[in-house]
Amino acid sequence: MTTALPNPSRQRLIMVLKWLLAVGILAGLYHMSGDNLAKLKERQILWSMFAVALAIRLVSLMATFTRWRMLVRGIGLPLSFRETFRLGMLGEACNLMGPGAVGGDLVKAALLAKDHTNRMASVLATVFLDRVLGMWALFVLGAFASLSPAGTKPGPELQWAVWTLWGGAAVGLIGIGLMFVPAFTHSRLMHWLTTWKFVGRIVKELMDSIQLYQGKPQVVLGAAGLGLVGHFGFLASFYFCALSLHQGQVIPGFIDHVVGLPLPEALSAAVPTPGGVGALEGAVAWFYQQHQQSTVPDSTKEQLATALGNGVLTALGYRLTMLVLGAVGIVYYLSSRGEIRRAVKEVDGESGEDTALSQATAPPLECAAR
Repeated sequence: MTTALPNPSRQRLIMVLKWLLAVGILAGLYHMSGDNLAKLKERQILWSMFAVALAIRLVSLMATFTRWRMLVRGIGLPLSFRETFRLGMLGEACNLMGPGAVGGDLVKAALLAKDHTNRMASVLATVFLDRVLGMWALFVLGAFASLSPAGTKPGPELQWAVWTLWGGAAVGLIGIGLMFVPAFTHSRLMHWLTTWKFVGRIVKELMDSIQLYQGKPQVVLGAAGLGLVGHFGFLASFYFCALSLHQGQVIPGFIDHVVGLPLPEALSAAVPTPGGVGALEGAVAWFYQQHQQSTVPDSTKEQLATALGNGVLTALGYRLTMLVLGAVGIVYYLSSRGEIRRAVKEVDGESGEDTALSQATAPPLECAAR
């Protein structure tokens, strides 16, 4: 089936609505924690801790870029470290300007595929599997951190989140094991799942990507390992952002952040606001508030409001690290707009397939192309 280009006017309307949603969420958070946010000027910000958070995020990004490079080279396509960094930073820039975290990944795929148009499906498969492995690694880190005695015992409000992490980690582990069994990926069950109305195309994309790596377990396991390293760094960066902002405040500890942040991170990638704006801040604020209730079950309204405000500030601090490093990507983006435009047009003209991934991320591609 030929992929139809979205209507530009409709694209702009959708983007405006997504920004309105993001602004609405942020306005609601400010209404609930405005007093605490106003006291920020009275706090001593430890810029040294913020610098550590920034450095850790950069290292984590490099691990993430290398993870995708490993998957790309695993299907026989050349990709240098220099080009990996360039495409990775371009993806970061697009993530800041497009909805969700997948838009930047698809832009990377389009730029890589422009020299390999006959392997567009394979390139998209690397992006899809890279995202799946990254999300699985995030859940695994949170699940195993919940076993640490150094963490706060979660209350009823957070216990369901811990079970969600364990469920996601277990399902992912089983899936990774089954992906190396051709009899499973070619089974009638998987073929039947591809016919489902809402998840069928996603299952097909996943199966197509898995089949490229059967017989290459070292590639997938290596990419999964880099996923663990990268996401551990992102969570550590989040914690150092908290340390830079909340001297003298009661905040979740490091282990608590590793347990409590995977779901907010996942939510920020799923909610259709530009760059997850609003969604991440709201989810982190909720986590801080629930942690306060887990620590002090009879917390006052003032304590809960303070915890919520601290969560919003932490998320905003972490977003600042994203903006600082994303600025490097924007420099690449501004110097590559013509290349991106041509790559998107070539991919759209050559692929001829309506993939689940391209459908899910068409808006940021069109935005980047302009």
